Amino acid sequence: MRSVALSITNEIFGVNTTVDWPVERTARRAARQTDGVLSDINFGEVFPFVAKPLSRDVLARYIGPMLGGQVAGLSRSDPLVLDLNPMAFVAGRPYMDLSAYINLPSIAYQLHLLEAVDRSKGRAIAELARAKRLNRVPIPVTARLRLHLAYVRMGLRSLRWLLRRRTPVELRDAYARTTERLRALVRRPLDRDEPSVLLRDLDREFTDESDPTKDGLRHLGLAMFLHTTLQRLCDGRIPPDLLDDLAKGIPHNPTTAVSLDLWALAQAARPLADVFEKTPPETLARALQTTEEGRRWWMRFDELLAQHGHRGEVELDLSAPRWREDPTFLLQTVANYLRHPAGALSPPAMLAEGQRRREAAAEAVRRKLPLPLRGLFTWLYERYVLWLPFREAMKYTWLLGLEQARRVYRELGRRLVAAGHLKAADDVFWLRQDEVRAWAETGTASWTQDALNARAREWREWATRRPPSLIVGTRGAPHAASPVARPPQAMVLRGTPVSTGHAEGVARVITDPHHAELRPGEVLVTRYTDPAWTPLFFTAGALIAEIGGVLSHGAVVAREIGLPAVVGVEGATSLIATGRRVKVNARDGTVELL
Repeated sequence: MRSVALSITNEIFGVNTTVDWPVERTARRAARQTDGVLSDINFGEVFPFVAKPLSRDVLARYIGPMLGGQVAGLSRSDPLVLDLNPMAFVAGRPYMDLSAYINLPSIAYQLHLLEAVDRSKGRAIAELARAKRLNRVPIPVTARLRLHLAYVRMGLRSLRWLLRRRTPVELRDAYARTTERLRALVRRPLDRDEPSVLLRDLDREFTDESDPTKDGLRHLGLAMFLHTTLQRLCDGRIPPDLLDDLAKGIPHNPTTAVSLDLWALAQAARPLADVFEKTPPETLARALQTTEEGRRWWMRFDELLAQHGHRGEVELDLSAPRWREDPTFLLQTVANYLRHPAGALSPPAMLAEGQRRREAAAEAVRRKLPLPLRGLFTWLYERYVLWLPFREAMKYTWLLGLEQARRVYRELGRRLVAAGHLKAADDVFWLRQDEVRAWAETGTASWTQDALNARAREWREWATRRPPSLIVGTRGAPHAASPVARPPQAMVLRGTPVSTGHAEGVARVITDPHHAELRPGEVLVTRYTDPAWTPLFFTAGALIAEIGGVLSHGAVVAREIGLPAVVGVEGATSLIATGRRVKVNARDGTVELL
């Protein structure tokens, strides 16, 4: 991975300023290029952090090739996949290297999927690509032919999955088996293995492609295909509300299961409601241990952590603690659930109502469609219900693998402290991966404390800066269509409606879910959501997010439970203050500040 300082012009959202941003591009074919198009699309909602050096290397070594290989239809270790590794970093923040990614036919021929992920940036990227002004990373003609052949093979394989109704059922069982295997792995002690063995086992866990769940991104792609196909089939024929209802109450969603398990725990905690209300989450564990009833409840809570504790608020950041290490967010959520109004629908009732509405909507759509299209709709809809849970399944399962990586590196950090090479175990995240590997093989530390201090200072400085969401290198930088800049005092904000409905209430701006005290009925305003935020949805009156699209995690879950949601609302967290009353119209995508 080569680091260069790119002079980058942001030309997408009405701003035309040139800034020197430190950029790392991992695509080997892009190593000497000083231009390109980079975006936080696809990453913005799940990678909202400045990665420390070790985290950057893990993302580049494992996650980038996994993304590129699955979208290309090739093995993650294929040299062509490494040539086009889509992972990039701008001032330490994970970005997608679109100049590499656009070479893949799965992206080039399905640009509408980018818009499905994020309406505003996706449209701008699609326009750049269609105008052939995206500064592609050059590859040989033979490589382009290989990519097209792989795309055809992948399409035929996906068609076979789609035609065979047993496939998603068998995959669901495969995900369950892999999840249990990984749960056992993260319970295994690490202190008896040599450092080189720990790293070798970890590498094998990430690179082995024999497990069917390693095709998770392709499973997600099939769910996206079914979603967009249903939308196109019904466009202009079916009211948007009915289309939204088709995604409600989808069974087997592992992200929703976390919220239901938390709700059950909250009901068991009702006799302890005063303790939850009066005790800060940080000291709640200690307070509950003072009574027999509290200890019994905590035993049930430990069982939940054994199931779901591998998740976390910023869960793709290797250096961030998991719920198992710091359950503050979960305890705060239980406190939120205990405030749930007695007459309001509970989360299980919301999902049951969603399932009823989904089935009624499917029947209503059949009646409204012309007779020749009814059979096609039924065929697509049945498979949509089977495949949509895979929007969440891959991430839920393989976050256990990322937790194992965190465990391994922290164990090595403890050994480095004992050897006098680090001051604290978590300082291992300031190291580069090759430095850790060299020490594991030779026992020699190649870094100095001054170098680690410099990296920490750089990380802190980067954390105060926010690069543009879509950036274009200055060499041959194209102009893209952009929306008119909104006045700072605008009273009506606009975004993408992803879950229809109307709501009015007091806004609660939450940028750190670790201290997410969301009162029932409040409108949740945030930069992004990922699956770890889902428990908050059941107490929110509506969702407003700066980042996201119709198939983002937040949108899928919001539709499932009937929560009105508008995403892609630029500047929402700075333009809306906590306590401000807002009116959300999630039919036309407007947010009115009252």
